[in-house]
Amino acid sequence: MVYKSLLLSSANTRELGGFKTADGGMTKNCVFWRSDVPVNPTSDDVEKLISNRITAVIDMRTEAERLKTPNTLADMAEFEYHHFPIIEGSGVPESLEAVPLSYMSIAAAENMPKVMKVLAEADKGVLFHCTAGKDRTGVVSAIILMACGADRDDIVSDYVVSREYNKEKLKAFLAAHPDVDKNIVLANEKSMNVFIELFTERFGNVESYFEAIGLSAEYADMIRNKLI
Repeated sequence: MVYKSLLLSSANTRELGGFKTADGGMTKNCVFWRSDVPVNPTSDDVEKLISNRITAVIDMRTEAERLKTPNTLADMAEFEYHHFPIIEGSGVPESLEAVPLSYMSIAAAENMPKVMKVLAEADKGVLFHCTAGKDRTGVVSAIILMACGADRDDIVSDYVVSREYNKEKLKAFLAAHPDVDKNIVLANEKSMNVFIELFTERFGNVESYFEAIGLSAEYADMIRNKLI
């Protein structure tokens, strides 16, 4: 199977459309796109985003990450760019067992309510990204899909497939960091499964999660209604 990013300027841009939901529905295309950082988007990429009504951009990278690799969509009048730095998840966890714990820290990050608010309130579609589109972006994607009642196996699969999209990036990273355990940086099935278990144990459901981070349960409904 060929894994092809939706954008030429990124490796891991994908839809959150096409997932079956608990009520028998299906998540819609052109509402939420998850991504790694788009590097120097081409004119074709810009046109593709606009033609698919993806006009809001959420950048969850730290300021240092953003300075190192700017997202030039931030400078284009066609896009509404939001920078909500999430420090949690920006580094490599110490062990495989620490990965789902870091994901819980991402879910509870100070700027996460701002991320969820834009996702719920944006007039058109939203592209949200971190650096690799796997950890911070993976957590947000999982919460969105949980809100829609997507099957757990589908949520895990959507996370795990990042290793295919990011194959070349991962190869380069591991070559430059031979001391890092590859199982920690690969999108591991166990990491997302344990995160979902910890999330459910702590919050019960997405509505309670939104209330815990200072938003009303209505935001879960807003996201659900936009995507289904």
